[in-house]
Amino acid sequence: MKTEKHKVRRAYTALDADGRSEVSRDEWLSDEGGVITTLWSSALPADNSGDAVPDTPFSQEAMHEGGTFFIHVRMRPGTAAPMHSTDTLDYITMISGEITLVTETGEITLGGGDTFVDRGIYHAWRNDGDVDAVFTTVTVPSAPVGAGKRLLKSLSA
Repeated sequence: MKTEKHKVRRAYTALDADGRSEVSRDEWLSDEGGVITTLWSSALPADNSGDAVPDTPFSQEAMHEGGTFFIHVRMRPGTAAPMHSTDTLDYITMISGEITLVTETGEITLGGGDTFVDRGIYHAWRNDGDVDAVFTTVTVPSAPVGAGKRLLKSLSA
């Protein structure tokens, strides 16, 4: 199995002291110890004034408090996320590796460059490959679908 230490580059814009557009920050975030790195979070509607970096760490609880999250996910080979559903609409873009999306009725494998929209259904993720699966997700609050948010069992159960 190949697992690499990795850093995630985050750059973002703001207005300078004279009101002109600029790249405000260009920085590297480490994901060496974690699976999920929060790149950005916002309330709805988002507030683009100022140059403050949102400091809300990603969690299932925070994800359901009404704001958005832009997260970078690195799933190690041989790992799986438990079956769950969320009251969110999630926009997912695969960067590298492969990940298998598991639903109650089937599976699909996604690879680098693939996109996926999760509409709050009951599902799980699994990395059957021998390299890290890397993807980004933007979560947007939504009305519940089906039974709504739930975290019930792991794939190995």
